[in-house]
Amino acid sequence: MIVLYWLWRIGMFLSGAVPRRLSLAAAAAMGHVAYYLMPMRRAIAKDNFSHVLGKPPDDPEVRRVARMSLRNFSCYLRDVMIYPSMSMEELESRVTLHTNSHLDEALARGKGAIIVSAHFGNMDMPSAVLAKRFGPITLVSETLRPQQLMDYLTRIRGVRRVNMHPYDRAPRRMIEALKRNEIAGFLLDFGVTHHFDIHTVPVTFFGAQTNFPSGPAQLAYLTGAAIIVGHARVSPDGHIDAYTTPPILVPRGTDRQRIYQATMQEIAQRMEEFIRAFPDQWYMFRPMWQKEYTPRFGFRAKPAV
Repeated sequence: MIVLYWLWRIGMFLSGAVPRRLSLAAAAAMGHVAYYLMPMRRAIAKDNFSHVLGKPPDDPEVRRVARMSLRNFSCYLRDVMIYPSMSMEELESRVTLHTNSHLDEALARGKGAIIVSAHFGNMDMPSAVLAKRFGPITLVSETLRPQQLMDYLTRIRGVRRVNMHPYDRAPRRMIEALKRNEIAGFLLDFGVTHHFDIHTVPVTFFGAQTNFPSGPAQLAYLTGAAIIVGHARVSPDGHIDAYTTPPILVPRGTDRQRIYQATMQEIAQRMEEFIRAFPDQWYMFRPMWQKEYTPRFGFRAKPAV
């Protein structure tokens, strides 16, 4: 696994050594190649996008979106590679925040704000701009391998006051951040084959049932912080526009499980809107829906209940 770390560092060197336009074109080409060289990820992507588009996995439009998603993800990785060498001025020139005062409204309550999103568009550059404007951001992070790569990515983001913490240590860090009236963040689309130790609730997502981690709802219930759903999409010219929706306030009550499920369902519905509008910017290459077997249709996503 250490080879992956050095491949990443070599990619960083090459991305910084060649003109930006050339490195972007190379990343796009590599994404297209990866679509054909990674059959398992290709099949998973097609299955996921068949739900989003409402078409069979082998439909030409589903195949096109899956291929473009891998292409866009490759370009996103190139952006992460050049991220440490970019000045804050360069980052701010590339990112426009369309928050409509949602974050101001949430933070004015004095209980912090919880931003939730998906693996979509470009999350890193807007996070740095948000941190400069609103203060430090505390993020839940998956643990990557090798550890050297995880440590490096954590370090370069921390320089921009975007602090990543693994799932086992994140809850305490996020509570502390919210008490300081800061921002905490989650990416919720981790799929149905990862993190079985995390508490989840069932939600209807693109017409079929899947599981979302209930952490944002639990944290909001505990602290009183507002939840904001956001996304950052990349334009054809590379500019990044970050959008948010109005704050979600989690009610108090005795039936916590029902409250958690209803809150996460609202989040899922808001996430559907931007994924449906720009599906090729959703980077989901692990199964997003549980499947059941039927003799007639084979494996299919479980229908929503």
